[in-house]
Amino acid sequence: MGWMRGIWHFFVPRERSLVYTTFDQSQYFRVKSRLAEAGIPHRSRINGGMKAVTQRANFGGKITLQHDVFVRKEDEHRALGAIHKS
Repeated sequence: MGWMRGIWHFFVPRERSLVYTTFDQSQYFRVKSRLAEAGIPHRSRINGGMKAVTQRANFGGKITLQHDVFVRKEDEHRALGAIHKS
């Protein structure tokens, strides 16, 4: 029954909170690393997609993508602490 729950939550994720947004890829990887070190499960969404990348590249523009990081509601406080540690 556990595998069915895993499949269900893959397609219908539990409620999540947005804890970080950046346009800088190095900051995005730093945040993901800090969450992984703290053992906090997280998901990411990258806005812009290949269509935006292709259009900007064709016109010589700078490619900027928005990186969003989400965690479960119950992990939000711990995640913010892990992200903003010194």
